[in-house]
Order: sequence, then C-alpha cells, then structure tokens
Amino acid sequence: MTTLKFAFPFLFIALYSCGQKPNIHKINAESVRLNNKIIPLISFTNNPDSCKKALLFLDSATAIDNDDFIAYYNKLMFLYGLKQYDKAINTANELIRLRPNAHDLFMLKGNLLNKIGDTTSANLNFEKSLGICNSALDTMQETNRDYIMLVTDKAVNLIMLGDSAKANKILKILYDKQPDDPEFENVDKKYILSLMNKNRSELMNLFSNPDTSGSSTQSYGYPQ
Repeated sequence: MTTLKFAFPFLFIALYSCGQKPNIHKINAESVRLNNKIIPLISFTNNPDSCKKALLFLDSATAIDNDDFIAYYNKLMFLYGLKQYDKAINTANELIRLRPNAHDLFMLKGNLLNKIGDTTSANLNFEKSLGICNSALDTMQETNRDYIMLVTDKAVNLIMLGDSAKANKILKILYDKQPDDPEFENVDKKYILSLMNKNRSELMNLFSNPDTSGSSTQSYGYPQ
C-alpha cells in the first residue's frame, strides 16, 4: 500500500482534528456518496490517474457541501500525491476554517509551506500549532488519551522551529514515563524514540520517507 508521505500527524496517529467536536453540520447525502467513492483509490496515491479520478469526486463533494471536513481532508491527500502543493495549502486553509483550534492542521500547513520554500510562513504555522499545544497541555492530566500526542507534537513544532535541545528534553522525559506495552509493540515508545535527537532537516527527511517508520496511509469515509 502506498504511504502518504507528508504531514506529521498523518503518519503515526489518527488526525487529531478529526476527533474534535465540530460545529453543527448537516451532512449532505450526495456529498457523502461522492466522498465514499474514493475509498478504493486510497491505495494508489502514487498513481496520477487515480489521484485525478479521486479529486473529481472530492471537488464535486466540496462544491455541494463546502463544510465537508472529511472530503477536504481526503482531497489534501490526493493533491499531495500530484505534488500540487499550492492547491493543497488552499485545502489546508479550508480545513483550518472548519477546525480553527486544531493544532495538527497548522503543523500540516507548515509542512506544505516548507515544500514550496516559504519557511517564514511555515514557521508562523508551527508557532500557532505550538501555542495551541501549550494551551491544551497547561490544564491536561497526563492520563488524558491525547496527552502523549500533544507532547510529541509540541516537540515536533519545537524541532521545526529550530529548538531541538528543548524538544529532546521533553521527549526524553516522555519516553522514560512510558511503560513497556509489548501487546501493542510499544508503539508510543517507538514513535517518541524516532523523534529524539533529530534536527529540522532530519525530521523533514523522516517524514518524507515514512516507510521506515511503519506508517500507513489513512483516509476517512462516512459510514455506509
């Protein structure tokens, strides 16, 4: 299966923003039907024809319902497959419009901006993501199911902003607190370890070549 080679949260964990409570949104049945048509194409994000076919369905879905978060999310994946980064950034803006407090979307946009060489704008998005992470962690218990994800994403933002030293301290503390969990192949510890002692360029390379990290493509569909 082809791996989606971008956007940090996509590689290792479910997109945080998809789990956020959205604004009240009435689902459009036709948009749902069109969105679900792309599911068989998910395995072929490296095939331009498959990407273009999927985007025809998804463009129609978002034309019908411009608040369809799932359709925009899936559209982003296929735009990346075509290396249409400018359009992917516009799609990321739509996702942020729908989930303005989702830190992972700002990380995603920052990574896309890096792809087109706009590091200044990229850093603004990493700073925005870091601020959201910090605000959430200020009042979050370590037992919260999102705690590990938010701490690791905070560290990723710090690395992307050039502060690897601080990020490594945070990651080392988090790693030492994680119990062994062989039933789930110590997935949390492995992910944290993969981020440790990385600088910005090494981290970008890691996420550009995720096959070595055991990641997999993830898309979202509506229930049939």
